Amino acid sequence: MNLINTLSRLFGRLSLMSLWHHLIFFLVFIGVVIPLVFLVLGSFSMADLPTDFTFDTMGLDNYEEVWWDPSTYKLFYNTAIYVTGSVIFGITLAAMLAWMVERTDIPGKMWIYAGVPMTLAMPGMLQAMAWVLLLSPRIGYLNVFLDDVLGIGRINVYTLGGIIFVEGLRLVPTAFLMLVPLLRSMDPTLEEASFMSGAGPASTLRKVTLRLMAPGMVAVIIYQAMTALEVFEVPGVLGLPGGIYVFSTKIYSIINTQSALPAYGQANALSMFYLVIAVVTTFFYARMISKSERFTIVTGKGYRPRLMELGRWRGLAISLVVAFLVLSVLLPLLVLVYTSLLPYLQEPSWEVLGKLTFRHYVKLSQDPIIGTVLWNTFLLVVISSTVTTVFSFLISMVVVRSKFWGRRLLDQLSFMPHAIPGIVMGVAFIWMFLKIDQWTSINIYGTVWSICIGFILSFIAYGTRAMNAALLQLHKELEEAAYTSGATVWRTMRKVFMPLLMPALAGVWIWVMLHVIRIAGMPLILYQGPENQVLAVLIWNEWDHGHIEIVAAIGTLMLIGLLLITMGLRLFGFGRGTNIQKS
Repeated sequence: MNLINTLSRLFGRLSLMSLWHHLIFFLVFIGVVIPLVFLVLGSFSMADLPTDFTFDTMGLDNYEEVWWDPSTYKLFYNTAIYVTGSVIFGITLAAMLAWMVERTDIPGKMWIYAGVPMTLAMPGMLQAMAWVLLLSPRIGYLNVFLDDVLGIGRINVYTLGGIIFVEGLRLVPTAFLMLVPLLRSMDPTLEEASFMSGAGPASTLRKVTLRLMAPGMVAVIIYQAMTALEVFEVPGVLGLPGGIYVFSTKIYSIINTQSALPAYGQANALSMFYLVIAVVTTFFYARMISKSERFTIVTGKGYRPRLMELGRWRGLAISLVVAFLVLSVLLPLLVLVYTSLLPYLQEPSWEVLGKLTFRHYVKLSQDPIIGTVLWNTFLLVVISSTVTTVFSFLISMVVVRSKFWGRRLLDQLSFMPHAIPGIVMGVAFIWMFLKIDQWTSINIYGTVWSICIGFILSFIAYGTRAMNAALLQLHKELEEAAYTSGATVWRTMRKVFMPLLMPALAGVWIWVMLHVIRIAGMPLILYQGPENQVLAVLIWNEWDHGHIEIVAAIGTLMLIGLLLITMGLRLFGFGRGTNIQKS
């Protein structure tokens, strides 16, 4: 009888596990593949609206329109220059900072290592807006000083160079976090052997250091290139006023045109080129990583890094660190604070200091739309972060802890959104949500829930990577002991896995929360109506309508909050296990 009961419980558990394995696979497949199917089909649609799409309306007109448009080739050129310039500038600066921290005797290393990642708290949209206030040809505070005081003329931030500068600054902290482990894990004796053989510093750097760092450097370069390629906020704030388009801003302008009906099919066709670039880049990255064993540099032999004495260059090194922190966080924050206190936008002067006021903050507190926006943002943060964390955990349980037939495919499907830029996913979700609204009585498109779904499906790529790594560290005997004691699958998850995985779960939740607050591209594509605005959308719309002082007030409060959150993460150690990246 005991044997029968045991077998009954075992088969019951297996049946339940099989059911939710298939359910998880089905949800991921629907969430990832279906939008991409709509994206591909929509690129061939000649219908005016996605709801009018039928197979009879399919053709190649959208591709012909995009390919024969001379502005498309200008778009390729702008995007290539923007991405290349941003990546070179950002990674070069990050490499210099990482090298100084890991390989030199620069003082204050702890503060540098804490300060550089802290710049992640500065959202790209606010950073770009702050630099408009500094370097706008007409109203830029810094331009007024350069022209009127120093007499050297004004700098125009509404150029490709301006976009590259701001986006490059934004890429530094993530590249820094990725490069520091590479330098730390490299045995310095390899470089010392090169020096003893008569090679100079430049030759050693080229033939030894860079070759050993090749896989890691390729990973950093490709990750940063993909980040720059998909970012909307910086090119949107700095490029659109000057008519400088890159892929992300062009797709946005097609969808959000005010002069005519949006050309949804052309947006899809352009997104397909975007998608091909992302997939090809990811393919080459995978090929490079597959050969990484040729570049193994960490062995069982103990070593200590050799520190280079900076000597007379120490002051220059410290100045570089300070300049980066000032340009990335301090100066933009001060500009936003100052602008938020102005009665109206005007040049800095001693007389202006006596006119500073808090009336914009008072106006925000009295505006009824602020309450709606804050509530929408709260819902977006809580639901997106929680569902992404739980969903990523369940997916990883199937991938790492089961013998489900489709676990490898499930792992690949969950990672696929990482290779698809957010602006492209937003276009794909437009078609899917509009079709759902058309076929059912459920109204999803344009609501906060559509943004939630978009964020969840986009962020599971990161969540599953983090949870896979955490689960692989837990021995199977822990759950086997729970099953032997009669615990169910769900009780085992709750009593065994959850407590042990709490740091990883908290890390994923916090990472998603920070990105949900910061990212504006997908919400701008998916929201409809003022009642469905979230904080990033409100900031963009207020800026677009010229309410700069209000934007500065919102941005100041938002930035102070994000800085406090980021400091708290580092204080409690969550940031050590979580790569807070892409913004």
